[in-house]
Amino acid sequence: MSKSTKLITAAAILSFIARRSPERVTTNEIAAAVKDHPTRVRQIVAALVKSGLINATRGASGGVVLSRPPAEIDLHQVYEAVEDPPLLAIGVKGNGGSGNELQEKFEAIYASLEEKILRDLSSYSLAYLLVGDSPGRK
Repeated sequence: MSKSTKLITAAAILSFIARRSPERVTTNEIAAAVKDHPTRVRQIVAALVKSGLINATRGASGGVVLSRPPAEIDLHQVYEAVEDPPLLAIGVKGNGGSGNELQEKFEAIYASLEEKILRDLSSYSLAYLLVGDSPGRK
């Protein structure tokens, strides 16, 4: 099963931008800092700009900055900016003829789990990631 790393990459990008604030940083600087391919970083940065979590300026003195303080950005917002729902995927294969019933039950279970995970992500701010071992939940 392939696991997405967009959320943690986006969190690393936002953390780097926050640490360099108020200075504008380029996607090449970000890519070097987070050790990821510049094209992938640009794609994630574009999603973060589109969602309003960061602001971008073009040109020779261009770059990106956070659109608001780290304490006002939560991980649920970051998830929604970069990930494609659903969080949990169902892939039912042959199961003795009870596929639809089993799938419906798992859809309900996964929906409940996803709601809990996303609610929990909302309680963690970018500021929490920046301070390290502090409890720092919202």
